[in-house]
Amino acid sequence: MLPLADIKNFNAAADSVDKRLTARLTKWELFALAFSASLVGFFIWVHAQLQMLPFDYTVYIDTADNIFQHYYYSTWILPIFWLLAKLPFAVGFALWNIINILSVFFAARVFGGRAAPALLSFQMFYCLFLGSIIGILVGGLALFWWGLTHKRWNIAGLGLILAITKFQIGLAFGLFLLFATNISWRDRLRVMLVPVIVVLLSLVIDPSWPMNLLNRLEVVPAYDWGSVSLFRWVGISALLLWLPPLLLKLRRTERFVSLAATTPMAVPYFQQVDLLTLFVLPVGWLPVLLGNFGFLFFIYQFKALEKLFIVPLLIYISVIIPAILKRRQSIR
Repeated sequence: MLPLADIKNFNAAADSVDKRLTARLTKWELFALAFSASLVGFFIWVHAQLQMLPFDYTVYIDTADNIFQHYYYSTWILPIFWLLAKLPFAVGFALWNIINILSVFFAARVFGGRAAPALLSFQMFYCLFLGSIIGILVGGLALFWWGLTHKRWNIAGLGLILAITKFQIGLAFGLFLLFATNISWRDRLRVMLVPVIVVLLSLVIDPSWPMNLLNRLEVVPAYDWGSVSLFRWVGISALLLWLPPLLLKLRRTERFVSLAATTPMAVPYFQQVDLLTLFVLPVGWLPVLLGNFGFLFFIYQFKALEKLFIVPLLIYISVIIPAILKRRQSIR
């Protein structure tokens, strides 16, 4: 049993997933949805008053006009950005963020996490203010898991290719989820059909986009706005964090949670807003509460956000320490 998690809610049974999806809204969930939606309207007003544009959303719709500066994602999502760019700016921004909100709620229901704390977190606040894509990518991971649990391989593939839009999120979490469910290797290959088709089509349309992306990363590196990676502190030694989740005897779901928690700390770049990927998992309320120390950003700026590595670290040790103790006990 994980001391800080509701891990029992996270399983690969389709009926359990469906039961959570169809459960009646709690009062806290209703409040969180309403509050998040009201924040979208408030942020539109704030942006207008301050005469500023939401950075992430502006990058997305500028990319639709072939302005790829600060754009580090795949090209297969460009048609969506093209459609958003056709809308009035405030309308497109509102629609984009409402989809973010619903995606996070959907993901929390699918994975068995707590939707209200995730929607009321600093990370959700940050996502909505900038018009980030992370909520939608979290929804893609949930769609991937839904497809896996229901043996709907094409839907799972669609969710995976959406999540892979942001590579360090989709590739890592998608791989962990693929091996967290008990399906055959043949079915795992069937899941990859849609992603392979989409990737190949993107290369047919623009064969140079992967190289262009690498060039942009070299010439205009991504802004380090609150990365929680431990690489900045310990360098390549952070890779050692992968060993316990891979080597210890763990249940499939425990291994997934520990690997998911390892990712923000052990990859070279992981933004604090991307901690939403953890908050929709059944990790309990404490990690989300700690994530809200991000509000100290308004006092200490990005130095406060860098310290949020404590969130994945807490989840990590809540899995690994009990497993190590259990291992020592069995040896004795």
